Amino acid sequence: MYQPRRAGGRDAAESQLDAPDQAGAAGVRGMARAWSMSATDRIGTAFLGLAVTATAGALLMSGTAVAAPVAAPVTTPDVSLRDASVSRDTNRPQIAAEDILAVAAAPTDAVNPALKPTRTMYTTKAKLPVLAAASASADKLAGLAIATKVSVTPEVNGNYRMVQYKGRQAWVLKTALANTKPSPKKVADAKAPAAKRKVPSGSVLGLKPVAMVVYRAVMARWNVKNVGGWRAHSLSVHQFGRAIDFMTYSNVSQGNSIAAFLVAHAKEFGVDHIIYRQRIWTPYRPTWRHMADRGSATANHMDHVHVAVKP
Repeated sequence: MYQPRRAGGRDAAESQLDAPDQAGAAGVRGMARAWSMSATDRIGTAFLGLAVTATAGALLMSGTAVAAPVAAPVTTPDVSLRDASVSRDTNRPQIAAEDILAVAAAPTDAVNPALKPTRTMYTTKAKLPVLAAASASADKLAGLAIATKVSVTPEVNGNYRMVQYKGRQAWVLKTALANTKPSPKKVADAKAPAAKRKVPSGSVLGLKPVAMVVYRAVMARWNVKNVGGWRAHSLSVHQFGRAIDFMTYSNVSQGNSIAAFLVAHAKEFGVDHIIYRQRIWTPYRPTWRHMADRGSATANHMDHVHVAVKP
């Protein structure tokens, strides 16, 4: 039959003996669990540190901001703490330095835009007036010859355009300027007087009709006192009535103008040759060449312009 164990029996003793073993095993297990958790915490912390370091390095290399800057709190300055000895008029070293830098950075080659030339043009009229203002009644500074190169500006006032003349602003007529240099013909025509003088309609001086074209063109512009034409015993083209001598004497300016006019219209007049002041010009070799001495001023054509035309 069933018998309850006695408190002081073997079973109780064995139970008491087993109790310390069970308690020790529980302690060992507790210690092992505590060590495991501690190791896990340490390893986790280490891995976390490595991850943070790696992330910071990657962000530093890529230039990416980790966090947006936080705005500083707005505070109201305490007026009572200001130093009364500091004046607003006192020069601050930092402001003075900034002023010096600003002056150094400013352009030193500033040019008056009104005087800055935009392009080059040429005069198309002889003795073109250069005026101090955009008015016909303004003071005349100079007179420009035809085909003179001038620096013009974009500023226009009425019939005048501003130009740069000897470092100052001046004005000339717009219609007297061109983008291209005038041709020798235009230059010669501009220097020649206007054709206002009356010329006989018929033939004079025994000249052929081809020579009369030249005679009328010259005499309508210049007042030449003496003119030579046909000569029976001449060994030159004069004997054929196709040569003219315009006697200019000591008026070299008039002689040069007539010679230049004849050169400019050589094709139109059918010029064969021109001689003036011991030089000769021909269409087949259109340059002035020196001639040999013939013994006298008249023989060397120093006092007249000789022109011969083709038949």
